[in-house]
Amino acid sequence: MQLNEKVCLIIPCFNEANRLNMNHFIKADPHIFYIFVDDGSTDQTSEIIRPHLSGRIHLLRLEKNQGKAEAVRRGMMHFIDQEFFSGIRWAGFWDADLATPLVEVGKFLRYENFYNNVAAIWGSRVFRLGGKITRTKKRHFFGRLFATAIAYLFQVESYDTQCGAKLFKREVIHQAFGQPFISRWIFDVEILLSLRNHRVIEYPVSEWHDIAGSKLKVSRQMIRVAIDLYNIHKKFFRSKSVTTPYNQLHQS
Repeated sequence: MQLNEKVCLIIPCFNEANRLNMNHFIKADPHIFYIFVDDGSTDQTSEIIRPHLSGRIHLLRLEKNQGKAEAVRRGMMHFIDQEFFSGIRWAGFWDADLATPLVEVGKFLRYENFYNNVAAIWGSRVFRLGGKITRTKKRHFFGRLFATAIAYLFQVESYDTQCGAKLFKREVIHQAFGQPFISRWIFDVEILLSLRNHRVIEYPVSEWHDIAGSKLKVSRQMIRVAIDLYNIHKKFFRSKSVTTPYNQLHQS
């Protein structure tokens, strides 16, 4: 089923030359626009994207590697600042490896119909009958461990904050992405806390595949993740910015 409105996806890329398949993006629904953000790649990532630049495909290149968080943030602010995208109501970010297939974009938007006043729709990798979720046991274990820690530390009832497929309505993008993030990788938690007064819903993706080559090895970055979580908690909870439990995120 073809989309009935335009959507813009930010695609953060760092040394993705061996995994980036532009045909998948080109052949997807023509209502999907893309801003590829080359985060200071040292391989041929930009060279692979440039021949396909068009009204639907745009490239923003960062001279130095900033990390996924800043790449996504720059892409989202570029979307907001460019008149070309002014008529697009939804924008989001999507992993370059397409672990979540682009066909899911339309399903995200249809899921909005089950709720009122939705500000953002986040993909969630829930194992269930009818779904095609292929994830290594190790990755699943660390994912559940992380989700438990987030629920305890931040009073967030999200099943999966880290799925790399998320959509946001235009009117909340400045609030979610206007300021640099504390963490290079787990910035999704910061976004969720920034949108604590808005309704964020989780859509259980129909299909997600663990693609080899991920840049983040959580098991090797436990100390960094712990420090980031501490600093995020300090920012949002050791001040008057958060006075009540976070309860605006809804699952199916």
